[in-house]
Amino acid sequence: MASEVAQERLNYISTLYGQEDVERDAMAASLAELGITMPEKAQLPFERVYFNGDMLAKYEPCMEALQSVIDTDGEDDDAYASFEHLFGKFMDFSWCSSWNGTRYDIVIYGCSGYTGYLSMEYLKRVALKRTPEKFTFAFAGRSPAKVAEMRDRVLKGTPWEDTPILKASYDDPVSMIDLARSARCIYNVAGPYMLTPGEIMIDACCFAGTHYCDINGEIPWMHRITDLHERAKDCHSIICPASAVAGGYPDILLSLCAKQIRDDYGEELKSGCCY
Repeated sequence: MASEVAQERLNYISTLYGQEDVERDAMAASLAELGITMPEKAQLPFERVYFNGDMLAKYEPCMEALQSVIDTDGEDDDAYASFEHLFGKFMDFSWCSSWNGTRYDIVIYGCSGYTGYLSMEYLKRVALKRTPEKFTFAFAGRSPAKVAEMRDRVLKGTPWEDTPILKASYDDPVSMIDLARSARCIYNVAGPYMLTPGEIMIDACCFAGTHYCDINGEIPWMHRITDLHERAKDCHSIICPASAVAGGYPDILLSLCAKQIRDDYGEELKSGCCY
């Protein structure tokens, strides 16, 4: 029979797999029999793609340490200490992170296309010349080669021709958290936004305490990310989608509509939906 300490260790390990639907439903059913109703808690976007068994299974040393704990029924202190150490690396991403610790003031993501070209031109012609306070920046995208091609096209022969380029893709959640930790603010120009899982980037920004803005004009996309509002508040991240003219039109028109209703009927508009 396992000792109390060993049993606690095994119980802790069993909870690592407690997010599976079957186990969650079984737990909910057991609690319901006791008259306890647990509120639904949806997994956050980044949590869903990283903190799962499939990702943990890729970390072979950690899985081997986990198996050692199970094989020894949780009684081997050295085996459990090894597992704790390796699992800590999984939780802080250090087992697979390539982040070098550098944090730029701004990172522009998705700048290999036309909007990226305009952003680089604005940096070169306006921001870097007129802003009295110096700031650091980098470019990022799925294909560093394409980003480099655009950078060389726009910034060749300038003091910024060697601007660093970061690789990040929604298919690689670790690259998203590395991207978020590499910036104080991410400026995302990779649209169409409705066709990308951009909420993974936003959630990674929240996780890292990084601010986020984009230039979308896609109201359904903005509606899709409202679930991250409380998450952003808790993490002190400012999430500002539609930070451009396309996103501003609905706000302006709704404001004018509210003013007209106030003038014509003396009523205040409490809420409005834009499509």
